[in-house]
Amino acid sequence: MKETIIKKFSVRKLDAELFTPFTISTGSHKSLENLVFTLEAAGGVKGYGEAAIATHITGETRAGTAKSLERAGRLLAGRDVSNYLGALVALEDALDGNRAALAAAQMAVLDLACRLQGVSLWKFFGGRQKGLKTDITVVIGGAGAALDFTKKMRARNFRIFKVKTGSDMDEDFRRLEAVKKAAPGCAIYLDANCAYTAKEAEKFIKELARRGIRPEVVEQPVAKADWDGLAWLTKRLPMPVCADESAYSLDDVYGLIRRRAVAAVNIKLTKLGFLRAREVWSLARAAGIKLMMGEMLESELASAASAEFAGGLGGFDFIDLDTPFFIKDSGMKGAGFLSKDGVYSVENVKAGIGVLPWGGK
Repeated sequence: MKETIIKKFSVRKLDAELFTPFTISTGSHKSLENLVFTLEAAGGVKGYGEAAIATHITGETRAGTAKSLERAGRLLAGRDVSNYLGALVALEDALDGNRAALAAAQMAVLDLACRLQGVSLWKFFGGRQKGLKTDITVVIGGAGAALDFTKKMRARNFRIFKVKTGSDMDEDFRRLEAVKKAAPGCAIYLDANCAYTAKEAEKFIKELARRGIRPEVVEQPVAKADWDGLAWLTKRLPMPVCADESAYSLDDVYGLIRRRAVAAVNIKLTKLGFLRAREVWSLARAAGIKLMMGEMLESELASAASAEFAGGLGGFDFIDLDTPFFIKDSGMKGAGFLSKDGVYSVENVKAGIGVLPWGGK
């Protein structure tokens, strides 16, 4: 049998504890509960993908995503990964209603194709930027915890702090002042995860300015469907307004850009899959819209894939790929190109994504 024919597949749970609950305005994770999708070619080479399930954001479940990946495995079995594009397109049609599964299956296809070719995913996407430094997220909680966490991460040389807001406005002010105190001169990003009305968001930003805090970017301040609110804030705020939840599809991004409703878009592979993500990159670059590379709660596997996608294509203004720093032990091996201060040295990846679950080959 030809060595590039997909022979086997498997779906396996990926569980890991977090150092601290990952809390945002819409919910909280206390542990990582993802899935790993593996494809094996006839010659024994394997490709891996990760499905990051965020039920409180997307409504997707682990059980439903596992079933979708089983269906993807049956669809891909017997296909020649040399026609990786055909496989990616087939997965688009089959898994459109389960984007976490779509991203994982496409990730595994590309990882396998690149490993068989002996090139990294970073080179596959263009090899434009060798290193990317991520921000680090300050989750919702008390001001004291925010101060301690920021001091700890500043000591590790993190210089960009993404602060989750939207639970309690007064407490958010205290947390942001704590972050500024612990990391003077460092950049601050805001992410409200749909928590405000447009007028509330403007009021919040004005009060921050009065306190001497000016975020570099404001991500998804209003509800997913509130494009008018995004457009209103884009005209009135001095920093870029970035769409995340509102940018769930290629159609969404096309419409947002056409209406000039945002100044930036957050690309997440788990949200869009690889083909749509690549097209969003093209649309944004053509329109002069800033780009953020983001993720859900993901291990080193999916985080590295996102870093290589962003570094390969280039042109990203904000990198938000920090969730590996919240995970105690994911069991991932070979992720030595992610440094303790948050730098992804993607040029060091030899083949595929360069990360192996549980020491796999």
